[in-house]
Amino acid sequence: MTFAESLRRMRVERFLSQRELARLAGLHAITLVRLEGGATAPSTRTVRALAGALGVEPGELTSPEEVAELRRVLKNDAGRSASGQPMPSPRDG
Repeated sequence: MTFAESLRRMRVERFLSQRELARLAGLHAITLVRLEGGATAPSTRTVRALAGALGVEPGELTSPEEVAELRRVLKNDAGRSASGQPMPSPRDG
C-alpha cells in the first residue's frame, strides 16, 4: 500500500475529513489533498506530524525508501514538457 493509500485509509478509519486531519497535523488542507492524491511527496516533518495526528508510528504510514522513490518520480515527471518529451537540462545547452 502506498503512502497516499495508507494516509487516506487511516484518515477515513478515524472518521476525519481532510480539513480536520490537516488542522490536527498543522498542515494546510490543500497539502493533504495533494498528499492523498500522490501529487506531492511528504517531508519527514510532514510524515511525523500526520502520524502524530493519527496516533500511529511514522513507519505505519510510509518508509523512507518509499518517500525517496516518490520524490524521484515526481521530479522526473516535472522534467517533462507538455508534449511528454524530456525537457533539456541546463547542461545540454
